[in-house]
Amino acid sequence: MIRRYQASAGQSTLTPRHNADYHPEPMKMKSIGRLVLAHTATDINQGAIPVLLPFLIAEHHLNYAAAATVVFAANIISIIAQPCFGYLADRHPRPWLIPAAMLCAGVGISLIGVVPSFTLGVVLVALSGIGVAAFHPEGARLIHYLAEGRKATAMSFFAVGGQMGFAIGPLLGTAAMLLLGLRGSMLLVVPTALMAGVVIYSLPSYSGVGQVQARPRTDLPARTGEDAWIPFSLLSFVLLTRSILFHGLATFLPLFWIHVLHKSEAAGGTALTILMAASIGGNLLGGRMGDRYGYRKVALVGFVFQMIMFPLLAGVDSAGLALPLLIPVGLALSTPTSPLVVLGQSYLPTRVGLASGITLGLGFSFGGVVMPALGWVADNHGLAAAFWVMACLPFLCTALTLALPPTKTSALAPAGR
Repeated sequence: MIRRYQASAGQSTLTPRHNADYHPEPMKMKSIGRLVLAHTATDINQGAIPVLLPFLIAEHHLNYAAAATVVFAANIISIIAQPCFGYLADRHPRPWLIPAAMLCAGVGISLIGVVPSFTLGVVLVALSGIGVAAFHPEGARLIHYLAEGRKATAMSFFAVGGQMGFAIGPLLGTAAMLLLGLRGSMLLVVPTALMAGVVIYSLPSYSGVGQVQARPRTDLPARTGEDAWIPFSLLSFVLLTRSILFHGLATFLPLFWIHVLHKSEAAGGTALTILMAASIGGNLLGGRMGDRYGYRKVALVGFVFQMIMFPLLAGVDSAGLALPLLIPVGLALSTPTSPLVVLGQSYLPTRVGLASGITLGLGFSFGGVVMPALGWVADNHGLAAAFWVMACLPFLCTALTLALPPTKTSALAPAGR
């Protein structure tokens, strides 16, 4: 099936840089910019969860595995719901769902610090997960069509919006917790609510986007009219594995900084912010290079660098050595993201919403479900052991990416040019 997909594509080995016929269409930057900021506001809530864990552990006397249940709850609903929301986005686009999902995500996290029991807090975090599940497929579908001929670049902007949320979330969460204790979680809803209001005001500009075009002209599989399910399934498994890496670092890096490197809670939140800020650069780099040199090739480069950097981070025993590693680790972590998401959308040209729900949505949420298992490793063998488990995953991602059929970006030039 994979070989048949490659043969039917009729792909060229040229890249856009060397192809005189390649002239990417301009992106609709104003509309894309609002979606990027909406993604930021939504993921601030997810990004704040790891810095809430030390306070929840102290308040409710939890072990690592129980604390990781919070991350599990935030993501298990998303795993189930995001493909469903993606399917609905393809059949009946609903831009109004974006602000509604943002409010759901923000309210769920903001109430975790004021409810009387840990169990009820987990339920509210699951509610926030439903909001995240509803946001990503519709948002990524709109980005896909607004991007015109620069899909990986636009998707990298959208992914950077989420990464900025994950980077800002620890700072806001730490400041709120240090100021008001767990009740400070109420402050986290403010940026989400404000941005949701902006999106509601702008909804007319998104009406009808993606409904006229049956499929994007710039994706090669759309020319053949075939959905390549086997390559897409393989790519989804790559993103699921990468999701474990992302959530593992987001969940356990602050705890690693506190309990292994013997630094403060504030230092742990700062370390996570540095990592997420560095990953922004990786997303932008991966998107731009993916449009220019090929999605699969750029993803492979990112995973190879992960194979080098993750073992180095797992082996450090002092903050002075660990801190400089956070920047290259963050860059390597996010470089494959946008190329793989756009490659997944090109494998399913008639189901862009579903592809977005699985790749950009489910592919990011799945790692949260595995966090209790990593928490068990940390409880029984130490946090360093959990980091060594994560350090093995880039080798699997590299092997799986090598098995993907390469889509040459030169063939993604708009038809008729």
